[in-house]
Amino acid sequence: MLARFALSLSLLLGVAVCAPAGAVEEATGPIYVVIPFGEPGDTDPILKRATTQFNLDLADRRIRTVVAPPIDAIEAVGTARQFCGGYNADGLLIPQLRFEQSKERNLTGFIPVVGGVVSSSGVFDRSPIRAQLKLYLIDCTGIVRWKTYTTANKIHKGQNVAAGLTEIANEALAEAVDQFTSRPGAVVPDSAH
Repeated sequence: MLARFALSLSLLLGVAVCAPAGAVEEATGPIYVVIPFGEPGDTDPILKRATTQFNLDLADRRIRTVVAPPIDAIEAVGTARQFCGGYNADGLLIPQLRFEQSKERNLTGFIPVVGGVVSSSGVFDRSPIRAQLKLYLIDCTGIVRWKTYTTANKIHKGQNVAAGLTEIANEALAEAVDQFTSRPGAVVPDSAH
């Protein structure tokens, strides 16, 4: 039995060694440390999904990233040199996301500005929501080298506001990633064209 195992292992290793050199694509270009949305200890599922989506959007554009543990954005800027050294990175990407729900006060209570009504359960049937995203590229010395602001709006209908917030967050993220990859001086990997 041991002889069979040794034979199987040697065959497996022989196959692995014979794999063509070009079979594994070598990643090139700068690598960025992504600072997650939210504060340390934040368990908001919308912000966790936003961090995941942001990283996926960057990967789709062949931008190499590594997600750092949650840290306050100001602290991340102050320790940019340590982040760059620890991850062998070329800079930090610090995204910040804010949501708004527009309402207007009248004598009967809060009513959404755009044609909303309160349902019998007391929940707004239609309500305008907005995601505002700020994205900063910080170099390894802690200096802001590039920034952008994007927004996404929606008239949300129904009680599952989290789904609406996720939708507009993803829209604002996609626009920010587009702007990041097309910024002046951006290094775009050949395979991303």
